[in-house]
Amino acid sequence: MTAYDAVAGTFWVYPLRYQSGSITFTEWISLFTLALAPLIAHIAAGCPAPSYLTPTPPKWHERIALFNPTSILWRYAMIADRRIPARAWDAMDMAAANALFWTARRGWDGSEEMVARAAPHCVRLPERARIALLSAEFFKTVVVTLQGTQALAALGLALTGSRSASDGFVTYMGVDLIFFPLAFIGLVRLLCAFWLTDEFTYSMARRGAGSELVGGAASDDAGEGGVRISLDSLLDNESSRPNLKEDRFLPASYWGSRVFRVVSLLPTLLLVTICLLFLIQPGGGKQFTLTAFLVALFYLIFLFATLVICGYYLARGETSTTIPCLTSKWYEIYTGVLIVMAVIVFAFSCIETRPTACGRWTSAPFDAGDFNACADLRTPNVIEMDFHTLPEFGLATSSPRSDIENKTLADDEFWVRNFTGTCLGAFGSTLVKHVSTLEVVDLDDLAVATRVDFTE
Repeated sequence: MTAYDAVAGTFWVYPLRYQSGSITFTEWISLFTLALAPLIAHIAAGCPAPSYLTPTPPKWHERIALFNPTSILWRYAMIADRRIPARAWDAMDMAAANALFWTARRGWDGSEEMVARAAPHCVRLPERARIALLSAEFFKTVVVTLQGTQALAALGLALTGSRSASDGFVTYMGVDLIFFPLAFIGLVRLLCAFWLTDEFTYSMARRGAGSELVGGAASDDAGEGGVRISLDSLLDNESSRPNLKEDRFLPASYWGSRVFRVVSLLPTLLLVTICLLFLIQPGGGKQFTLTAFLVALFYLIFLFATLVICGYYLARGETSTTIPCLTSKWYEIYTGVLIVMAVIVFAFSCIETRPTACGRWTSAPFDAGDFNACADLRTPNVIEMDFHTLPEFGLATSSPRSDIENKTLADDEFWVRNFTGTCLGAFGSTLVKHVSTLEVVDLDDLAVATRVDFTE
């Protein structure tokens, strides 16, 4: 019946098709908003402003790797891993675990030693050693978690073959869904949700002895009733000091940390499996638009690389909250490859995207795209009708009940109007009615005779 059905049972990627010519400017704005929202949300939530402890800032290529989703996933896992083996956990530990330190000696440094080394530069601390309810990080976590839950449910419906297209993931996705799977990062964020904060500030200037933190902010003179915590007491007081002695954190070989490191890799392993299932259907083939294939390939490369890189450093017992290879040339190249692939996917999807009859977007033509995007339990039949090119055509109607000569139509007689378009719905039964054309009537003449306006 169609080009897409002709190669059923095989693995095939269809050539690039230009289908977006009818999309209006306002529709493009909506599409770009839908496409970029998950990308921007998860980068903004997972990559806080860096804390510079040296006057020389990082070069652009040294900073861009922070936005790599692999870096964000590593950071989430390591913030939780920092908390698990901590013998004592306070606001200074939490601030240092969340900060992205740029130093003169080591570049990006998220090691445990930075808790003590960065303490003299700290001018603001969180009010408590866990996430504050109704804080910015709390709302970020809620938003990205809801997005992640939606993505998990949608992809699950798509992979199980559920006939719930209105809720599931469009296999032949348009540009609006290319970054939708990034919402899974929101679920990984739950690993460290209780210890996320942006309520801290580190300054390049070292504060001298006797300087004080008041209510989490630096001050030389605490007001009446203010909480006064001197940096001397932060460094020396047993209950609040951030010093890293050998007993500050349990070693990386601690059983709780080992178990968590294995568990933290499971979400990424699950996503790699989902990508493989999307690409390769067991026992059969699959057809892809170029957009769908490139999207699946992009996520497979990113997730597999994340699994290998993070697995390697976790096995080595690394504890830095910034991924150890962040400033490596090969990691910068890997980041660049992901960016180039994302741009290519975005460009090709813009070319192939078109609207479907039900209002969703797809990169496939009607024969595959509309059925894939629109058919569900409520509307299992998606039928395109055209009198000139397709076997399906016409809409049957029993109105008006009289013909042009004012003769009343019999109960088994009706009119068939030439209709070109798409119908969504369900067949009431398997019964069909054989009809022979008896006469052809002009609607304008029929309207005059019956006083019925057929344009309404």
